[in-house]
Amino acid sequence: MKRTVIAQQGEAKIFRIDALPKGMQTRTPERNAEGHAIISHSESGHHHVIANAEVMERIDNVPAGMAILYAIVENPTALRQDAASPHEQIDLEPGLYEFRVSREFDVFAEQIRRVAD
Repeated sequence: MKRTVIAQQGEAKIFRIDALPKGMQTRTPERNAEGHAIISHSESGHHHVIANAEVMERIDNVPAGMAILYAIVENPTALRQDAASPHEQIDLEPGLYEFRVSREFDVFAEQIRRVAD
């Protein structure tokens, strides 16, 4: 699978891909109050979301503390943050996208966890 980095918003890195991984196991991601798929959560409750796309979260072969989501975008949409002072939105043209939510190692708790934005 060919993967090209196109942007990063907070802890979510966005890749344009040419095909979905074969045989992966997925689930439907959580949604916010407007019904938009949540790509990543923020400690302040302001999520990174995408609307008007088929979004799935991968549940197999995902490193500890990381999240990997895929979106099938048929019409132009955007990844945005649902905050009063959000990050600048990232426009997405029709195509396939992979979102990887970063992780970090907390040396004090000795654990891997998702990066908090």
